[in-house]
Amino acid sequence: MSVQPTPKMKRRLNMAVAICVIAVAVVIVINLFNISVTNSNTYQALADENHFGSITLNANRGSIYDTNGQILAQSATVYTIYLDPNTIEQDFDTDEKREEHIELISEGLSELLAMDKGKISELCHRYENRYVIVAKKVEKPIRDQIANFAAENEIRAIGSHTDTRRYYPQDTLAASVIGFTNYDGVGQTGLESYYDEYLSGTNGRIISAMDALGGTMPYKYEKTYEPTDGNSLWLTIDMTLQYYLERELEATVVENKAQERACGIIMDVNTGAVLAMATYPGFDLNNPTEIIDPNAIAFLDTLDKESEEYQTELQNAWFAQWKNKAITEIYHPGSVFKVITGSAALEEKVIDPNTTTFTCGYAYTVAGQTFHCWTRNSHGTQNFLQAMTHSCNPAFIQIGERLGSHLFFKYYEAYGLTTKTGIDLPGETTGIYYTEEYLGPVELASSSFGQTHTLTPIQMITAYAAVVNGGYLVTPYVVDKITDPNGNVVKTTEPTVVRQVISEETSAIMRETLQSVVDTNGGSNASIEGYKIGGKSGTSEKQQKNNETGRDDLYVSSYCAFAPADDPQIIMLVMVDEPSAGDYYGSVVASPVVKNVLEMALPYLGYYPNYTDEELERLDVTIPNVEGQSFDTAKQTLEALGLTVKEIIGNGENVVGQVPEKGSAIPRGGSVILYTDKDYTQSYVTVPDLKGKTLPEANQMLSELGLNIKVSGGAARSEGATAVSQNWGGGSSVPKGTIVEVYFAARDQG
Repeated sequence: MSVQPTPKMKRRLNMAVAICVIAVAVVIVINLFNISVTNSNTYQALADENHFGSITLNANRGSIYDTNGQILAQSATVYTIYLDPNTIEQDFDTDEKREEHIELISEGLSELLAMDKGKISELCHRYENRYVIVAKKVEKPIRDQIANFAAENEIRAIGSHTDTRRYYPQDTLAASVIGFTNYDGVGQTGLESYYDEYLSGTNGRIISAMDALGGTMPYKYEKTYEPTDGNSLWLTIDMTLQYYLERELEATVVENKAQERACGIIMDVNTGAVLAMATYPGFDLNNPTEIIDPNAIAFLDTLDKESEEYQTELQNAWFAQWKNKAITEIYHPGSVFKVITGSAALEEKVIDPNTTTFTCGYAYTVAGQTFHCWTRNSHGTQNFLQAMTHSCNPAFIQIGERLGSHLFFKYYEAYGLTTKTGIDLPGETTGIYYTEEYLGPVELASSSFGQTHTLTPIQMITAYAAVVNGGYLVTPYVVDKITDPNGNVVKTTEPTVVRQVISEETSAIMRETLQSVVDTNGGSNASIEGYKIGGKSGTSEKQQKNNETGRDDLYVSSYCAFAPADDPQIIMLVMVDEPSAGDYYGSVVASPVVKNVLEMALPYLGYYPNYTDEELERLDVTIPNVEGQSFDTAKQTLEALGLTVKEIIGNGENVVGQVPEKGSAIPRGGSVILYTDKDYTQSYVTVPDLKGKTLPEANQMLSELGLNIKVSGGAARSEGATAVSQNWGGGSSVPKGTIVEVYFAARDQG
């Protein structure tokens, strides 16, 4: 017997069904609201991921130019090679055909890209992917070969798109300043890092619509967003000056066996524009992980290349060679700092440059602590100029005592030595110093001659510039302007005066004093005939041992000079860290670098020599060609140039040979050997070892042998200067009349 539902039961059932339907409807509405409104962006992205394919178009990174428009860094077009494994799956209906096609692709690409065949095969089997990168930064010739390979074999799965690669045409030049990018084109060091936001640009994209099978739909469904190239930097760096500086730094590091590298800065003394900045040894910007420093290479060679220690030390070597020593490392400035102490004392009028005297008895005791002068002899009583020329430590301790802790620290701070200079380069640090409350008598004494506190080379040269430019502390900078891809200037750097530290009157006294330091006693090692140079050397003893050599008798040699001394335009600082070949005084190790660079840089910058009559008499003359002339004519030709005929070898009537040969540069008063027999044999002599000889002694020894002397070194004619090196070593056999170039130096701190 069937039971019929009652109306009440039907109402209850209808009510239950209605409630369920309403509940389901509410859930659906809520989910639709979440999908379409609340989380619309998320689901839209998921939909786009399935409906669209996207390829990044990398922007070209902006270029870096020197001040004359020479390219220092640029981006060039390269290619990314990719695979579309989904196409392989769709194009073939059997596994066997797919595998044959994958074998063809793997074989071809492995050969063209020098890659592992198995790796490429594995990438081809990722059927769920439409875009798999095989290789990046592929040059155009290889990319073209790959395109031809794909076309010839009707391979749809291989594709490519443009990318960029960073190139540095000058290789190692200004490496620590320019810096480099990583594999993804992001700046890692130097200007590449500091100005990465300006250089990098904005990447573009190609977005393509996909059909239900994963294939690319017709072109009308494709949208391209073009990349925006980065801005370019125009530096204050001059590539020619940079080359001069790096060449001379290399020479001094090699000759003096500097263990901890050397650095140099050339700067516009009035604006702070950096004209050159270098660290040597540096590194190759196109291959920054290659270790160049021979000391680092020798150390790494002692380690097991498979060990963890080797990997750690290798990374330390990388970071060390990438560091810009001029701004990231601190040192004791030594006697170069005396220009700061001296200028502060003059400005505060606690000393008079003409009447105040200081006494040096070699040793000077402050609060029970005895300090010594660098020389083992007493300087006696000196005025300010003599104290600066002698670089006398006791004299500057006395100057520091006259200043006192308050005034000393006031000027230390005013010269910007407690803060970073603000140069537009990454990694700048600042030195360690005693603040006024901790600057007791002993600390003040050692600080006054540059030994206790530390600072960076960029801090030292910036403060020194303020001493001689009228007293104005300026902010150093490397980038002059930034331009967009169309050449429009988007940013310029204007010279910034931080403050005036000393008066023009005090600055003028310091300029005159520092020129006298260079000129005294016939000239220092930094003297350049025809130019007015002002400068000061520095030799400081390091407080710590060298971890690799274990030595604790370590020094830092430095020299800072400016020119022209009566109207300063450029200033240059060189610092050589731990010279270990014997000499370590800044006047011997660092000043020749300054002298050699300025000798080339000043004419290049348009500052030409103005010789005294005495200097004109010493100028070199060029040996003419007198071969073929009669003896009398040749003699007259040579004597008209201020040269003498030292010897005539042969019985012929005409000259058939000469030493020195034509075109050689020789000092006036030099001699020439003439040969008159057709089948002549040159007469040879043995070059003596001249090291340690004074100029008159060396000249006499060479002259007696029929050899010519060519003098080099700014201090050659100063008191106490002796021969340091010669181009023809002692014991060399050379023809009579040969020019022997001898370098003379004064071994002192002046």
